[in-house]
Amino acid sequence: MDKLNKLPDIANEALGGLKADQALYERIISGEHRPSLRQTGFPLRRALTLACSLVFVLGIGAIGINLFLHRDTQTSLINTQVAGNLPAGGVLSAWDLPRGSITLDSSGGVPTYKGVWANGSGGNFPLIRVNGGYYRLLSNPSHIDGGLLGGQLGTVEVYTEEPALDQGQQVLSNVAPQGTAVYAVSGMHGTAVAAEVDGRTRVFQRVSYSGSALTGGEGLGSTLQGQVVGLQLSGVGTVTDPGQVSSLMSTLTGSASWQGAASRGSDQALLIQYQNGIVLQMAVRGSNLIACGTWSNQAFLDAFQAAVQQ
Repeated sequence: MDKLNKLPDIANEALGGLKADQALYERIISGEHRPSLRQTGFPLRRALTLACSLVFVLGIGAIGINLFLHRDTQTSLINTQVAGNLPAGGVLSAWDLPRGSITLDSSGGVPTYKGVWANGSGGNFPLIRVNGGYYRLLSNPSHIDGGLLGGQLGTVEVYTEEPALDQGQQVLSNVAPQGTAVYAVSGMHGTAVAAEVDGRTRVFQRVSYSGSALTGGEGLGSTLQGQVVGLQLSGVGTVTDPGQVSSLMSTLTGSASWQGAASRGSDQALLIQYQNGIVLQMAVRGSNLIACGTWSNQAFLDAFQAAVQQ
């Protein structure tokens, strides 16, 4: 600090008392005393350059000292957010989402088909069976961090390329190796599980498989639990208004009529985005919606069409 305080005196000494005032300006314009400036051995250009440099150093020094003295009292310019949670009224941003996520945006036109279920080979798709339910691997997101994981449900005990042939109750997979830990996804209550696949923690959605869907007294709502923030029906539109989303989800789970455990694909999909950024899928064929079993629900499809037109 003492050296910084002496900088003005040092500069004055180095410049030999030269001051950039109005008098000096008039002398330069008139050409007065030019020989004397050359005779000093310290050219005017060098003097002015040194003066500017010292002023710059003094300014930077003052700024640095001020930041140092106040750094503990400054508020952060970056708002951090715990993974999987949003503030009240918040919207999903790129930094809120798990790696490789997709986002439902209501600002565009009519959405085309976009599926999130990972493809399989032959008659099987990549899956995990745990606690009697089957879960299908999602292509998005490509990775989730530990902040989205709930409790451990077990480890893969049976690894088989033909899961339909196994009638046991052990944790089973045809994609996650034996010994892989299987976790619940926080806040989704059995709707989704997570496990490591090829070095990344991936998400699996509850679906039907080989004639098996619901267990016990479950209904459609049991397989779609969690806070939903957006819905998209390919060929129709996207809904992200909180009130409309809440109403539509009530119609989806409350008006659905069970048609059976069969699962069928289609070229139309209902995407359901949750507050944690994860997007689930239901295939749509006519008035049926298909994921963990097939459900007839024309009331939901009509309500969705009406919501998009508002």
